[in-house]
Amino acid sequence: MGYYTVLDSGHGWIALVGRNGKLVRSTLPKPSREEAMAALDAGLGEGCVEDRSAFGDLPERLARYFAGERVDFDDIEIDVSAQPPFLAAVQVAARSIPYGNVTTYRDLARTAGNAKAARAAGSAMARNQLPIIVPCHRVLASNGLGGFALGMEWKRQLLRLEGMDV
Repeated sequence: MGYYTVLDSGHGWIALVGRNGKLVRSTLPKPSREEAMAALDAGLGEGCVEDRSAFGDLPERLARYFAGERVDFDDIEIDVSAQPPFLAAVQVAARSIPYGNVTTYRDLARTAGNAKAARAAGSAMARNQLPIIVPCHRVLASNGLGGFALGMEWKRQLLRLEGMDV
């Protein structure tokens, strides 16, 4: 059974989707509730119901994060089973990057088990469907910020929010 919620983060509206007790999809803040829902694309699926309580305290924790509070999301169970194995390993490895710190695509690839797969690590971050929970904004290119699928201004804003001057 799938479930979703849309919350006001204080910086805009975030949509969350879960299944079987795990977070499947999230969005960065959008200007409206409707835009947050639209950003999920087909992520809801058949029979998905709105149920904020299914996410425990995650909605409140996200609001605190966007208010500038140091928040840990390590205990949030995620489902990356739809990803190819190495991409899933990279996304899981990215969760170990501490708040207020960064790593490179090369180091992330090494942590995920293949030091020569920096480009694949970048691809995994570009496909990340769980921003903030899987902190892809904390992964940089060896020569600078690198890319960010959701726009470089978001990457800068998230890094600044965590106290990093970029």
